[in-house]
Amino acid sequence: MAAAREGAIENLSMREISRRLGVSPGAIYRHFEDRDAILKTVAEAGFALLAERFQTAMPTGSSARDRADALARFEGLALAYVTFARTHYGLWRLMFGPYGCDSQFQDPSKAPTYQSLGKALCELKAFGEIGSATPDDQSFVWTAIHGFSDLKAFPGAGDDILETQARVHARICLRALGGPAETVRVDSSSG
Repeated sequence: MAAAREGAIENLSMREISRRLGVSPGAIYRHFEDRDAILKTVAEAGFALLAERFQTAMPTGSSARDRADALARFEGLALAYVTFARTHYGLWRLMFGPYGCDSQFQDPSKAPTYQSLGKALCELKAFGEIGSATPDDQSFVWTAIHGFSDLKAFPGAGDDILETQARVHARICLRALGGPAETVRVDSSSG
């Protein structure tokens, strides 16, 4: 996890992992078959951390109370995602690379990150904030927020207006899904 946070995990060898953990090189093979197994485990831990952030924005089992709450929950998910990418950049890159797979899809007791977005979109549709909440819409919004996160997540990017930019981007996604103009407008001077 430390190597992922440092952005140095992709070139990490089994010998280096053993050294960092303070164990012999052979000891690590008792727990992991190979380096790929370690990287997959770290990516899974990353998805668990992201799910925790999503839980803060939109707890499992909760529902939006009204239009404003539905919008706040959606924006909260978008901001949680962008912020996670910024604060855990190396881990985030690993999660969405060849070693990543949202393992929560396998555990029905946990709300997977992708399903949280689907629920948020369904709430927005139920309150008339968007015209559509299909699986294609969900994929569109996920990729739009993911791409925005990739552009804003790299180390050294300014934090000063990230929250406002994330909210504007989230609302532009809602406009694309048929959201009313008054919902989509964000006061850009607040950032």
